[in-house]
Parts: sequence; structure tokens; C-alpha cells
Amino acid sequence: PNGDVEQNLFFPNAEFSAWLSLTLEARLREHPLFEKAHPIALGSWARGELCPKSDIDVLFCGDESAVREVVGEFERQGLKLRYRMPENFDDWMIGVEPFDVLALLGARPLTAHGAQLLEAQHEKIKKRDVRFRVKLVAAMLKERREREVRFDSVSNYLEPNLKYGPGGLRDLQQAQIVAELFSDRFNFDDHSFRVFAYYRDFFLTIRQKLQLGGGLDLLLAQEQHDLSDWLGFAEPKAFMKEVQRGLSRVSFYADWVIEQALSSD
Repeated sequence: PNGDVEQNLFFPNAEFSAWLSLTLEARLREHPLFEKAHPIALGSWARGELCPKSDIDVLFCGDESAVREVVGEFERQGLKLRYRMPENFDDWMIGVEPFDVLALLGARPLTAHGAQLLEAQHEKIKKRDVRFRVKLVAAMLKERREREVRFDSVSNYLEPNLKYGPGGLRDLQQAQIVAELFSDRFNFDDHSFRVFAYYRDFFLTIRQKLQLGGGLDLLLAQEQHDLSDWLGFAEPKAFMKEVQRGLSRVSFYADWVIEQALSSD
């Protein structure tokens, strides 16, 4: 947990996410119009953090009629996609919220042509001035503060939300995006980023196990004993102490990343 040592578990969450991703992609590729729709994976799917109950976020940059066919067919099969198409195919940042722009930075294309189109959009984002990047961070900060108010309670401390609560996976993800936007201000071999890597692995493992058991993102009291045993802790109290320690540290370092990004020279 000091950020200098990687923990290798008997349950490899990265490989599990990769297996889920490959299974999903293979199913999508069965559709004859898959290539024409040119899907680009977003969110947890693109980041390699797919869980059994994750939303499936997709941006389609291909033929509109092909997209309608693909989406309609999978909805009939019961596979629900959260999808959109660019309002302007020359500039995907037109008409979208800041969070949609941020999602593009971590997107993963599923076709060769989609990869070319996405690379061109990344170049456009990189060329935008620092005021645009500050605007993105401001929108992120606003959303983060709203979440902090929503989850500022004793109940969240006792049964934390591992994704949206303070110090959870969303805070961790946003801190890493901010660091990428202001990469000239950070050394990515720094201790803080090793801490992020460690707790991303720890929280994602817990989240995947919760969802395999029918849960979601809340670490409920009735789940804590079994998870403590499964992870090899001596008792649930020790397990929850490590969870709370991780949430506190991620929250602290995420605050530091934002302050460092927005500070003057």
C-alpha cells in the first residue's frame, strides 16, 4: 500500500476485464454491419476496467443507417448499449459536454478506420489552448464536489461506494485524466501515481467480486466479512481499515494533482 510494491492476487482483475471485453467485442463483431458502424469503446470498457454490470459506452463514427441496424439488433437481443454519434464529424467536441471530451482521451477504437478518425480528434484536443483544458478541469471539479456532498455521510463511511464516493475509482480516474491534460507538470514515475495504480487494482478487484455476487458498487456490511476472508485478511475490521485508508489516500492525492495542474508557474 505504500505505492512501491505491486500486489499480485489469485484473482487477476485485469485479465478478467480483458476476457469480458473480448467476449463483448466478439459478440458485436458477429453483426455484418459492425465494420461500417465503426464503434469506439468509451468508459470502463476502454480503460480495461470492465465489470459484469458495467455500462457499455460506445461512440459510433460510421454510417448512420448501419449504426441504427447494429444498435437495434443488439437491443432486441437484450444487450443495451449507451451510445452516441458525433454531432459534427469534423470536430467531435462540438455540441458535447466537457465530460464527453474527456471520454475521448481514453477511448479505444475497434476498427482501423475508427482509429484514424480518433487520432485526428486527439490532435485537435491537444492543439486547444490552456483555457480549454482549465475549463475541462473546472467541470470535473464541479462534478466531484457534487459527489462529495452526496456521499458525505456516516453511512457512506461504513458502507462506501467504491466508484462514486470520495477517494473511489471515479476520483482516481479523474486525477489521472487531469495529469494527462497537464502532463508537463507531472512525473508519472512519482510516488503518487504508484499509489493510484495500487488502489485502482485493489478497488477494481473488490468491485468485480461484488458484481459477480450480484452487488454493484456499494461495499455493504453483509459483503464485508466474505470479502475479508476471500482476500486473506485476518478479520473484516482489518479489511475495512485498508479500504478506508485507500479511499483517504486516493482522495488526498487526487486533490494534489488538481492543485498542481492549476497552480501558476
